[in-house]
Amino acid sequence: MKIVTVPEFLLDTNIIIETFWGKEPVASLVESWIKEGVIAMSVVTVAEILSKANKREKEKLSLLTNKFGAFSIDITLAEIAGNYRKEFSRKKTRVYLLDCFVAATAKLYNLKLVTKNVKDYPMKDVEIIDPRDY
Repeated sequence: MKIVTVPEFLLDTNIIIETFWGKEPVASLVESWIKEGVIAMSVVTVAEILSKANKREKEKLSLLTNKFGAFSIDITLAEIAGNYRKEFSRKKTRVYLLDCFVAATAKLYNLKLVTKNVKDYPMKDVEIIDPRDY
């Protein structure tokens, strides 16, 4: 993992894609965080983007990963994600395992998770930010 400064914000897939597309107000906000060097990504987000990215989006993603890296999944992170999945599999609000990995990354590294899909992250021990409200 390669991070130039201390990250503050973990970007969810939808946030990075909207930034690539120049969709406001997300794009301007994230671009300012990129300049400040305070963003981070999960390898899960990188994989999700690559699974649907066109050539231009892959190039932009490559620039971000070269500058900031991406948090990998290790046993500690897997345990946190597994516990989230187990907790929410018994409740009305179900969560996807990939979202559990992203939330676990935010928790483990004490980052604010930035997403427009707030409902996908019912975890109470992770700070979730909707950039439209920021």
